Amino acid sequence: MAGGTTVESLAPGGSWGEGGGMAEETVVRARVRHEPDRSYTVLVVGPAGEVEVGATNETGQLDRLAAEGAARLLGVRPEQVAVELVVPRPPYGRDGQLVRITSRDVPEDHGALGQAHWFGAEAAWFVTVAGSGTGVVASEGLDFAPRVEQAELAELTDHLQRAGRRG
Repeated sequence: MAGGTTVESLAPGGSWGEGGGMAEETVVRARVRHEPDRSYTVLVVGPAGEVEVGATNETGQLDRLAAEGAARLLGVRPEQVAVELVVPRPPYGRDGQLVRITSRDVPEDHGALGQAHWFGAEAAWFVTVAGSGTGVVASEGLDFAPRVEQAELAELTDHLQRAGRRG
């Protein structure tokens, strides 16, 4: 970013700018670690290396946790930090697997069987459901080990084949 500083480019113990002050906006790299209980731990790269700055059960909180944690770590206001957050695909999900939507945020598809594909840019899944198409659903809104009825599997498979995807 123009006029900013990338934390990774600063040498440990290096200067943060004239008089020890930080640049107008500092770009900070962060990543998410998926935990066995399906929670998320946010880690930020600071001057002394990678540091855990928070945990949550909601993907919607990841950006906020990363920005606030980076600001605390660097001693600046959150608005002085731009976070580049990387959220890898969770180990409990794989592209093309069957899932059931459990999120109440998707009322039209609540309880529906679908096929999931990871969409890293949104830290969520593209889920295709027979009859309503494809939507984006957070990991916490999906059952990755659904009980599947033959009739709904046949309907989803038919929908995917008509859409040009394998079931």
